[in-house]
Amino acid sequence: MKIKLIHILAIASLIGLAACNKSDENLDVDLSQYNYDNFQKTEIDDYLYNTLTKPYNIEVVYRFDRSHTDIAKNISPPNIEKVKPAADMILKGFLKPYELLGGEEMIKTYTPKQFVLFGSHAYNDNGSVTLGTADGGRRVVLYDVNNISELQGNDIKRRLRTIHHEFTHILNQMVAIPPSFRTITADHVDNWLAAENTEAEAKRLGFVSRYARSNFGEDFAEMVAHLLIEGQVWFDNYVAGIEEQEYRDRIRLKESVVREYFNSYFNINFGELQAEMYRVLTEEYNATFPEDITLTFGYQLAMNRVSTITIDPTAAHYTTYGSSAAFNTMLTNYNNAMVAAGWRMRTMQLMFTTTPGKMTLRIGFTTATTTTPVYNGDYDFSYTVNATNGLITFTKMLPEGTGATYNNGRETRLPPFEQFLLPYLTGRQFIANYLPTGITPDSPLYRTFAGFRENGVATNYFYGPVIYR
Repeated sequence: MKIKLIHILAIASLIGLAACNKSDENLDVDLSQYNYDNFQKTEIDDYLYNTLTKPYNIEVVYRFDRSHTDIAKNISPPNIEKVKPAADMILKGFLKPYELLGGEEMIKTYTPKQFVLFGSHAYNDNGSVTLGTADGGRRVVLYDVNNISELQGNDIKRRLRTIHHEFTHILNQMVAIPPSFRTITADHVDNWLAAENTEAEAKRLGFVSRYARSNFGEDFAEMVAHLLIEGQVWFDNYVAGIEEQEYRDRIRLKESVVREYFNSYFNINFGELQAEMYRVLTEEYNATFPEDITLTFGYQLAMNRVSTITIDPTAAHYTTYGSSAAFNTMLTNYNNAMVAAGWRMRTMQLMFTTTPGKMTLRIGFTTATTTTPVYNGDYDFSYTVNATNGLITFTKMLPEGTGATYNNGRETRLPPFEQFLLPYLTGRQFIANYLPTGITPDSPLYRTFAGFRENGVATNYFYGPVIYR
């Protein structure tokens, strides 16, 4: 057997040599020229080395290498001019904030050692798009680099949200998510793209995004990324828009676990990290952030913090700041009808009771020819208000209350209420707001007046001094 094998090998060798001898001229080729690891260094390579590799031991891979992504997907490399903006974003919006708040050791220990950049999206079979992935605590892959724009703050926010999301996964591989986080909610779904898992439904259940419902790990990462990139005001607004207290409490519990996680395990004050991210996004990328709706009048109403708004048609502030012709016409018609019945309206006051969603409309009136005594006539309304946008509707409550003021409201000589005030208040939707617009936010009088503007009709409104609880 050994002799036969040697013969076979010898024959095979001779055949191989014969075959090679036929094309000797083709062997004069420098195969090193075809090794993709050999490339001509450019200015961007020096920049990446000096900015990320040398100080942070982080490699940025931008030359196309399919082994860094799903080989079944069609992915394109990044345009060379987009590499530096992407690297700057990683440095300014990720490494520097963590270095500032977590220290140099934290950066060296936990940050990924490789960022891979691809130019296009990574499209998935279920119709979703992958913006980034984290691999084994070492590598973060970023897609869609070709569309990066440093001039569009919201675009940068979206990308940094992906980076911080993926970095959270890396941290979770080093320090596990606290068990308490898992027990807060069990409303995760197998398919987060299912039609019934809308953004509204995810929000209703206390998740910051549809994707957060995938599992508790994605929920945690989404919480971190949104709190850092969208900011605390956005988050507070988001929570305020969750209708049921149970789910508002749940998302607040998740927030507290996130803060404690960073503080206890990484010695990072999460609020300070949020503040630094806000500074970077506003100063470096001119990103915009929402108004704090917790300061809006609609939110104050929704939280039952408003006591009264008083309208006195003779008050000087209507001369100074103006009033609505549409409202004035209705109120004049109402008062003229009262005068014809022997009475005169003096004031109109909206009293928001301590019972949430209940308002008592109080009409102060006298006889037509005197200014005293002043009688009060009361009418009860229910109201619903959206804490996020201030939309409010009033509905007449029946039966009427009992007592002298309600009896005055039912006085047969005061029929104009049903003819004028009732249809005005219940026949339209209003927006609760700080009015008049002539009192700007920098004025000391701002938020001392408030009222209601008809939704879609800017010229129909009423307002007065507001008293808070």
